[in-house]
Amino acid sequence: MNGRESDLLLEQLNGLRAEIGSDFCSLGLLEGAERTLKWKLASGNENERFLKMTDRAGRGLTGSVVKVGRAMSLNVAELIMSRQLYEYPILLAENLRSAYAVPVFDGHLVIGVLLAGDRRKRIYRPEERKCVSLAGERISRLLIANSAESPSS
Repeated sequence: MNGRESDLLLEQLNGLRAEIGSDFCSLGLLEGAERTLKWKLASGNENERFLKMTDRAGRGLTGSVVKVGRAMSLNVAELIMSRQLYEYPILLAENLRSAYAVPVFDGHLVIGVLLAGDRRKRIYRPEERKCVSLAGERISRLLIANSAESPSS
């Protein structure tokens, strides 16, 4: 990911965060043959720990949003009760209590995840979920356009 692409993507994350009034937005992309989810950019982050995090195939967001190809709401209280919170390290690292994640597509293939989150309990309204989905589509177009411009990356 080059500097120009990072700037454009970060602009999208900042815009989404402002539009829906969330505390945090992040973009994770799938890498390698194992399709490991690696967090690349964030807006509203409290630290840089997200950059070192990966979600293994079949776990956390990779096992839900990526595998099924559909959006998902996350609530920390429910994840604690179901003993699944450890599968979502980004929620812990950023002290998020609620999140909404959507897949980022290249055609029919999921290539990443867009996550919007809050440090308080929140239920995302349908119009806010739509905003996140539309931001995911814009990010997808940016990623595809950049990969077409620089096929060596």
